[in-house]
Order: sequence, then C-alpha cells, then structure tokens
Amino acid sequence: MRLTSLSLAALAASANAAPSAGCGQAIPPKYPSPGSSTDLKLPGSDRRYILYIPPNYDINTPAPVYFSFHGATKDMSEQEDLSQFSNPEFNQDGIALYPNSKNGYWLSNPKAETARPNDLDFTNDLLTHMEAKLCIDTSRVYSAGKSNGGGFTGVIACNATVGRRFAAFAAVNGAWYNTDDIPGVGPCQPAQREEGYPFLEFHGTTDTTAPIDGNDEASAKLPVIDILELWAENNGCGSHEPWVKNDTVFETPLVKHAVWNCGGRDGVVQHYREGENGHCWPSTVTNDDYESHPDQCPLGKYVFQRYRVHLRFLQRVSTPGLKGLGVPFTS
Repeated sequence: MRLTSLSLAALAASANAAPSAGCGQAIPPKYPSPGSSTDLKLPGSDRRYILYIPPNYDINTPAPVYFSFHGATKDMSEQEDLSQFSNPEFNQDGIALYPNSKNGYWLSNPKAETARPNDLDFTNDLLTHMEAKLCIDTSRVYSAGKSNGGGFTGVIACNATVGRRFAAFAAVNGAWYNTDDIPGVGPCQPAQREEGYPFLEFHGTTDTTAPIDGNDEASAKLPVIDILELWAENNGCGSHEPWVKNDTVFETPLVKHAVWNCGGRDGVVQHYREGENGHCWPSTVTNDDYESHPDQCPLGKYVFQRYRVHLRFLQRVSTPGLKGLGVPFTS
C-alpha cells in the first residue's frame, strides 16, 4: 500500500495524540451520526453552531477539529457549504465546527457586538464543551475562516488565552482591521510557545471587498503583507523578515506562493497570492461565491482547490517529525 503525505501525517499524529476527556464516551443523542452534520446550541448560551462528525470517527481515536468561521453578513450554513470541511472527499477524519456570529459580524469588524461573553468567550467555551463530549486530539485543533471570519481567526491567534489552544490558523481573503481600540480584542499579544503559530493566508489580487493592499476607508483594512510580517515576527523570524521564496505554483503564473521559515520550522507562515481572483473562495468547481458574486470571480472558477492545500497545511504543521511545508500540495 502506498501512503500519501496526508496519511503519513495522520499516522504520525495519532501516535502523538493528546486525547480529550470525551474519549471513550458514546456520541450524545442530539449529535449527528458519523458522516453527517446538525445545527446545535451551546448549553447555557444563546449561541449556535453546526457540528460535523466525520465518517471515520471512533470514540477511542482522538480526532482533529476544524473551526470554520463565516464572513461578514453570512452565517454558519453558508460557511459549511463554502468551506467543504464537511465533504468526505476532502475530510474523512476531522470534526468540523461552524460557529454562528451574534449579528453577522465577528470581533475585529467594527460592527461586531463586543459585550461579554464575546466571540472569544464563545469559541473558548465551545471548544471546552466539544472536548468533554467527543474524542478530540487537543494538539490538533485548527482555526480557519473567510473574510471577517479569517480576520477573527487572527484575533484568536492573537489572544493568549484562546489562541494557545489552537495548533494553526488559516484565512481566505482575510479582512484585516486594526483591533487595538476594539473592546475585548486589543493589540496582538499571543502566548509564547515553542511550536509557534503556523499561519496561512490566501488572497485574490482583484479583491475589492478586502483589498490585498488594504484601503483607507472609514473601516480601513490593513494590507495583507502587514499581517504576514506580523506573524513572521511572532514566529521568531524578526521584524520585516522577507519570504524565502515566492514561487509560481500549480503550473500557472496566476498563483504565487510565498513562504517564511522561522525558528527552525519550514513554511511556518505561508501566503497564496491568487492572480485574477477577487473576494472568492478558490475552487476548481463552482461554489456560492462564484454564483452570488460573479463580479468578484471573473474566471468563473479557479485553478486550484483551496480545500486540499488548506488541509495539508493544517495537518502537517502540528505533526511531529514532518517538515517540507514550503512545498505546495498541487493535486
């Protein structure tokens, strides 16, 4: 049998798993059966989320967890459809969580509700609840999101209490705001940890909703390069560290892949720059972005599947003994 890089990663990760208190327990009756998802409410809260349990879930085998946060004015159902973490073609083994925001916006967006318990509290409480109810590998919990949801992924990473519970972070067309004066957020102050904070960002060069070079509007968005350099510095690269490569990938000049190697870790910060793509979730097949916002998606579909690249990054960054993160996954 030939083992792929992802199956090797899964084997290595299982040998180093950190099982949660929920291991060995039966799936709660209200939860979905393996291979399906359902809409739930966090006990003791008015906050809702969608839970997906993968086909290969085993109550005695700690599973990775993927949080996926929706964009501004969107919701958890659209994010499940867009992100495809609930698609067994891409994800046979990982639990997926799609939290719903309070009012259509996540912390970092100036329109988000900031009253406590806020979005960080919700994320922290939801993860604690899941670890008690399901068999989770607490060393393989990941955060991802699109647009405002991508920006909120950065907020999580910057929070010393909540961010330390996540192994890696990824954003698609992140909407990056200055959060210094936002109540409950403040400056980026991640906890210090040996494994660092692996960070991946995808962005379309023609994005007019969250422009790749930022804007100066009332709710100003920061340039993506500022965010990448922030995480390079947070990972021990030093201030304004240049990328070690900026290669054309996927056999097309449309896409470039920038990589930062920091603190002995290859590719701990990465960026995919998508030429001729706007505020769209990159995919070789159509999705809601292409159907609802054709002006932002001029090619109709894109030249690579974000799902595969995304999952490869998240799975490998927290797997001991596996390196080579700077090599793009192109199939």
